[in-house]
Amino acid sequence: MKKYLLSISSLLIMLIFIVSGCEKDDPKPAPVVSPGKEVVSFKVTSLNPVVTAVLDTTNKIITVTVPNNTNVTALAPEIVLAPGYSISPASGSAQNFTNPVSYTVTRPNNTTSTWTAKVNFPDMIVEDDITQSVTWTADRVYTINSSISINNSSVLTIEPGTIIRFGAEGSLEFGYGSNSTIIAQGTAQKPIIFTSSAALPTAGAWNGLYFYDKTLSNSVMEYCKILYAGKDAYDGAVNLYGCDITMKNCTIENSGSFGVLTTYSDMKGGFVDYSNNTINKTAKYALELNAMKISKLGAGNVFTDTKGIHIIGDFRSSNAETWLNHNVPYIVTDELGIDGSLTLAAGSVFKFSSGGSLSVGYYDQTVLTAIGTATAPITFTSSAATPAAGAWEGITMYDNTQTNTKMEYCVIDYAGSVSYNGSLDLRGTTHISLKSSTIRNSAGYGITLDAESGFQEFTGINMSACVNHLITISTKHLPDLGANNTLTASSNKGILVTGDANYTDPVTWKKQTANFYVDDESDIDGILTIEAGSNFLFTNDGFFWFGYYQNTKVTAVGTANSPIVFTSASASPAPATWRGLRFDALVQTNSSLDFCTIKYSGANSKPGIFTETSFNVSNTTISDFTGNAAEYSGTAPTGSGNNFTWTSGTY
Repeated sequence: MKKYLLSISSLLIMLIFIVSGCEKDDPKPAPVVSPGKEVVSFKVTSLNPVVTAVLDTTNKIITVTVPNNTNVTALAPEIVLAPGYSISPASGSAQNFTNPVSYTVTRPNNTTSTWTAKVNFPDMIVEDDITQSVTWTADRVYTINSSISINNSSVLTIEPGTIIRFGAEGSLEFGYGSNSTIIAQGTAQKPIIFTSSAALPTAGAWNGLYFYDKTLSNSVMEYCKILYAGKDAYDGAVNLYGCDITMKNCTIENSGSFGVLTTYSDMKGGFVDYSNNTINKTAKYALELNAMKISKLGAGNVFTDTKGIHIIGDFRSSNAETWLNHNVPYIVTDELGIDGSLTLAAGSVFKFSSGGSLSVGYYDQTVLTAIGTATAPITFTSSAATPAAGAWEGITMYDNTQTNTKMEYCVIDYAGSVSYNGSLDLRGTTHISLKSSTIRNSAGYGITLDAESGFQEFTGINMSACVNHLITISTKHLPDLGANNTLTASSNKGILVTGDANYTDPVTWKKQTANFYVDDESDIDGILTIEAGSNFLFTNDGFFWFGYYQNTKVTAVGTANSPIVFTSASASPAPATWRGLRFDALVQTNSSLDFCTIKYSGANSKPGIFTETSFNVSNTTISDFTGNAAEYSGTAPTGSGNNFTWTSGTY
């Protein structure tokens, strides 16, 4: 029985082993290998020595670096895959690697992945000048350790995606001794990169790109990146000497000096087109550009972490041009002359150093159009980090400035370094429109106008914080000062009125929020209205003489609350500190003084009012005088409500 039981047990054990062994022999799906193990190796064995590719398993990119001059049109790589994987094109099949080749890997579970194989050449060290046209291709990196010149009418063409690396003394020079051209047109996806060969480059790690006067104007750089150039403090990352090129969609970054430096000669030294470019992080100005080339700075440019655009030279053009607002300041370090037709875009900012100024219309007929907006004014100010009054000279407009010149929503700040000039000076026969603008912080006058200069319009002007008078203007052009101005003068300052006036058309002297100052005899003829509330302050020699040369009508009608005041300019006035008002024989009988105040008259023994014509004088006060308050020759004036009596006399 025991023997029988043992046989039964042995049989059961044998059956278990048989069943277990059968289970182990059942086929199972092969596991899917991770992408990093799909392609094990990729070699080109037909080359000597054999070339083994670098596998980027994350991005599934296969990079094969082959010797220079290798024919890449029929390479047959040997490909080793993980067990159970297949690939198409198959291992050993010849392929044209002029462009990247796509390989499809099929996994054991029939899913697929795509790998891209590309051929590169080793870095090409450029040691010799280029004397014939050549194309640099994206399948290799070019290294330049010295100054390489492109000449002999050669064209250097650079393919999209090409990388050019420069050692510390590296640079490319075009058009120095003979004609040459660059055609460097990358794409947004494949920019052309000019950069440092240093492992950890810093700003100014290499010299830069130089374009001399024999660089042809068909040269173009598009979608290029110029990085870490500007080694020489006097040069830029890009340098243009008397030539014009096109630069679009490019980036200049981390320059140790300027972004772009230009020199102007023979009407060249800038750009055929400069648009949609970025300049970021420059030790000096983003661009240094002649005024004749500023209008070539087109739209879409971005400037960050840089000092702005340095304008050099003068603008003298027979073409109407526009300077756009690039959201960085234009920097002016010397006198900038403007002659021609020029428009300044709203929001533009011009910053001037201590020797900087703007001169308009000195040589040629000039129309300057500077029209900002309430939210985007055009600003002319100091470049100082902490500016003070008189930090720069100011704006001067000469007699070639045309009457359709306009300044609206402009700000002129911290000018007037020449104390006898203004922040804005009008000379010759200049007549401009000035509206809705601000002038402040002048170390001299706010605005000076010579005897023949005036305004087409002068409204909505805000003036303050000027050391001298806000405005000095001839009596002839005093009617040019319009309404709605806010003029806040320093102590004992205001609007200085000079000279004589012979008005051929009826005019009005409009009330201003600042006082009028008169420091000499002023002869006035014509039809004149003086607005209520106006204040006239006179020095010892100052007085008005009406109606000496032609028929004159004077209407000076104030109100009880807004009288017209004629008084002394002295800080501590006393009787006889100015002469008074004289009305000569040609003053018309329909003239009128009403609600006027005359104080501190009597200098040179003259009365507050002397008239040879009888006209209405009412509600007028004469006080703090010496001698007679008022005298007449002939018939006494009419009127009532005065606080004085008339005396017959001679002047």
